[in-house]
Amino acid sequence: MADKIARGFYGWLLALTSFCLQATPDYQLPDNIQPNFQQVSLKVDPDQADFSGDTFIDLTIKQATDKVGFYQIDLTLDKVELIRDGKIIPLTVSGGDYDIFWGQSAAVLEPGDYQLHIQYKGKVNTSSDGMYLARFEERNYLFTQFEDMEARRAFPSFDQPNYKIPFQLKIQAPEKHVVLSNTPVLSREVKDGWQTVEFKRTKPLPTYLVAYAIGELDSAEISGLSVPGRIYTPKGKAEQTRFIIKHTPQILKSLEDYFGIPYPYEKLDFIAVPNFTHGAMENAGLITFRSSLLLLEDEPGLAERSGPLDTVTHELAHQWYGNLVTMSWWDDLWLNEAFASWMASKVMMKLYPELNFHTRIVQEGAFEADASPTTKPVKKIVRSSADVMDGLGLNYSKGESILNMIESLTGEAPFQKAVQAYMQKHKWGNTTADDLWAVLGDVADFDVPAMMRTYLEQPGYPLVSFAADGTVSQSRYHLAGADVAEQSWIVPLSVSFKKNGKLQRRMLYLDKPSSNVVELAEADWVYPNDNAMGYFRWQMSAQQMRALLKDIDALNGREKKELLYNSGALLQAGKADFEQHLSVLNTLAADKEPMVARAVVASLNDFTYLVDKTNEDDFASFLQTKLLPWYQQLGMSQRPDDSEDVIKLRQAVFSLLSLYGHVPEVDSKAQALAASYLHEPVSVPRNLASYALRNAAKYGNAEWYEKFNQAYLKHTDANIRGTIMAGMYFPQDSNLTKVLNFSFDEQMSPANVIYNLVVASRAQEQQDLLYQWLDTHFEQLVERMPSYHIGRMPEFVSSSCNAHNIQLAKAFYTPRMDKFDGMARSFEVAMNDASQCVAMKQRFQSSFTQLLKQVNQKR
Repeated sequence: MADKIARGFYGWLLALTSFCLQATPDYQLPDNIQPNFQQVSLKVDPDQADFSGDTFIDLTIKQATDKVGFYQIDLTLDKVELIRDGKIIPLTVSGGDYDIFWGQSAAVLEPGDYQLHIQYKGKVNTSSDGMYLARFEERNYLFTQFEDMEARRAFPSFDQPNYKIPFQLKIQAPEKHVVLSNTPVLSREVKDGWQTVEFKRTKPLPTYLVAYAIGELDSAEISGLSVPGRIYTPKGKAEQTRFIIKHTPQILKSLEDYFGIPYPYEKLDFIAVPNFTHGAMENAGLITFRSSLLLLEDEPGLAERSGPLDTVTHELAHQWYGNLVTMSWWDDLWLNEAFASWMASKVMMKLYPELNFHTRIVQEGAFEADASPTTKPVKKIVRSSADVMDGLGLNYSKGESILNMIESLTGEAPFQKAVQAYMQKHKWGNTTADDLWAVLGDVADFDVPAMMRTYLEQPGYPLVSFAADGTVSQSRYHLAGADVAEQSWIVPLSVSFKKNGKLQRRMLYLDKPSSNVVELAEADWVYPNDNAMGYFRWQMSAQQMRALLKDIDALNGREKKELLYNSGALLQAGKADFEQHLSVLNTLAADKEPMVARAVVASLNDFTYLVDKTNEDDFASFLQTKLLPWYQQLGMSQRPDDSEDVIKLRQAVFSLLSLYGHVPEVDSKAQALAASYLHEPVSVPRNLASYALRNAAKYGNAEWYEKFNQAYLKHTDANIRGTIMAGMYFPQDSNLTKVLNFSFDEQMSPANVIYNLVVASRAQEQQDLLYQWLDTHFEQLVERMPSYHIGRMPEFVSSSCNAHNIQLAKAFYTPRMDKFDGMARSFEVAMNDASQCVAMKQRFQSSFTQLLKQVNQKR
C-alpha cells in the first residue's frame, strides 16, 4: 500500500513538474536540473580520426523527474548512467529536437545530488567546428571552436550559456604533442609514448568558452602581464609573434584599469590557428586567433596594424564582457560582441591615436544591412546555431554604435562608473540586457531601457526630417521602393543649427512621430548629429543643404564624412537626386583632410553597382577627373611620414582607378606591383598588393593564373596567401574553373574555401559557370566547409545585382536550402538584397549614366 501511495504521489509530482516546466522553451533544457561541475577525460591523437571520452557531471535535481536531458552531436554513447550514493541508475537514451538527448530512468528520480556519467566515442571534425583537425606544413593539429553550440560535438554537456560551472579536463595524447587548455597544468604523466595531462579546475564557465589544443606547437613568452602568458604557434613560427608580444601587456593593463577588476583568470595564452572559421575566439585563458593576426612582421606598416591590434583588444575585452559576466541566452549575444567591440575601439583610441579609430563612424558598417526589409532585431528569438549566426554582424556594428550613442549622452565618467558597477554585481554570473539598462539608467538623465528597446528589439532605424517651420518628424529609413513596416524610436538629437547668422545647439529627444521645435523654425541650416554619434539618417530642405555646404567648415572631420554618407543614403532612399548628392560630394572633394577625401572615394565606390558595359567608359572618365590628381599627388610609394589616413587614401584611390579607371599608366603600375609581390611579397605593402593583383587577374593575360598559384603554394604565411587569394578575379572560363577547383586543394584550409568562392563569384558578370560548378561539386563542399559557411552560402556567394544571376541562384538553392540549418534564411536575405539592388539599378542607372555624360562634357 505504501509503494502504491508513493507511486501515486510521484505521478502527481511528475505531472506538476511537467506543468511547471512548460515555461522553459522547448529549445532549451528544462530548469529542474542544475549542473554544478563537469570532468571531461579525452583520449585523442591528431593523426587519428577517432577519439574517445568519459565525462562526469555533478548535478542537482531540483524537482522529481524520470529523465535527464543533455546535448550531443554525432557522438556514439557507450554508457549513460546516474550515480547517487554509490548506486548506479542506468538511463535509456533517446534523441530529441535541438540536439537534446534524454536519459530515461525506469524509476522516479527524487530531488537531490547526482553524477551523470557518460562514456562515448566520436570522430574529429575536418572543417572547423567543435574539436577539429588543422593540417599545416605536413603536421596535424587539433583545436576547438565551441561557440556557439559546438561543445556538444566534443563531449556531452549542458551546452547552454546560462549553465556556468567549473570544468576540469584530462587529456591523453601522444607524448610528442603540446597539450593546452583554459587553465595551467596540474599534472603530467608519460607512459608508453602517451602522456596524460590533467589541468587545474576552471573558474565557472559556460561550455562555449571551454577550449583545448593538441599539436607540435612552439611558443614565446608574453612578459609584463599580470598573469603568466604565452603565444603558441605551429612548429617553427614563434619568432613571428614579437609584434603582438610587444603590445599585449599595455592593452591588458588598459582594460584592467577601465574595469577596475584584474584580469580574472590564472593565465593568458594565445594560439595562432592555421584553419579557423572566424577571426578569433575569446576562450577563457586560451584565446584562439587566425594565424594571420598573430604571425606578423616585427613592425608591420600602419595600415597592417589596425586589424591585429583591434582583434587582440576585442578578445581581451571579452575576458570581462562575456567571460566574467556572461549572457543568459544567445538572444543577448550582442551584449558580448557590442561591448567587446566598443571597448576595443576605446582602448585603440587611447593607446594608438595614430591609427585614427576616433575617425571611424561605426554605424556606417551597420546601416546597409539594417535597412533591409528582411533584417531582424539585434535581440531576437534564438533557437539554434543558425539563428545565432543570422545577422551576426549587427551584434558588433549596431550594438557598438548604440553604446557609443549612450556614452555620448551620459558622459564618459558616469558610463564607466555604471560599467564597473555592472561587472562587480554580476561577475562569475549571467545577465540579460535589462541588467545592463538598470545600471546605465542609474547614471543617465533619460529612460535608458525605453530608448534601448526601440533600437535593439525592433529592426531598422529612423530617418529624421527637419522642415523649415521647425517640425521634426521621423519615419523608418528604407531604400527607394522597399516595403517596410512603419516604426518609431526614441531618437536623441544633438542639433547644431545656424539662425540669424548665429551658431546654436539644442538637445532633443524625439519620442513620437513628429514634434515642433520653435528654435529650429527658419533656421539657415541644421546639422542634427553632433560628432556623428547618432544611429539615424536625416534630411532637410535643398535650400538648407546649400546653406550648410557654404558653411561646411562649421563641421568637424567626422561630421563631414557623415554628411557625405548621409547624402548617399538619401539618394538610395529616393529622397535626393544625383545632382544634389554630387553637390555634396564636390564640396567635400575640395577638403584638405585625408579622412574626408577617403570618404569621397568611398562614396564614388558606392556607384559601382550602376556600372555596366553601357557606361563603363563614361564612369572611367569620371573617375579619372576625380581621382587622377590624387593619384599623382600621393604616388604609389609609401613615405616614412605618411599618416594612416594618407596610406589608406592612397589605397582607396588606387583601388578604384585600377579596377574601373582604365588608365594605362595605372594598369601598367598595377601589373608591375603584382609581379613584384608574387616574386617577393615584402616588396609591396599588402594594402596595395591585393588591388594590384586584382588588376592583373582582371585585365592581364591568362598566364597570370599560374604565377598566382605558384606563389600561393610557395608561401605558407597566411597573410601572403590571403592577399593572393583575394586577387584571383580571373574572368577567363579556364582560369575561373581553376580558381574554383583550388577549393579542394589540401593547401587551402577548409575555413578559407568560402572566401575563395566569394572571389570566384565576382570574377564574371554572368555567373553561369559558377553555378554549373557549384551544382557539380556541392556535396564535396558540404564535406569540406564549416557548417556555418554552408548555411550562409547564399549571402556570401550569391550577392548579385543581376536578374539573370538571381534566377541561377534560385534554381541552385531551392532544392537544397531546407536541408541545411540557416540556408533558407540566408537565401531569403540574399535574394531580397539582390532583388532590391536590381530594382535600384533599374531606377537609377539611366539618370546616373546621364549625369556621367554631363560631367564628362564639362571637362
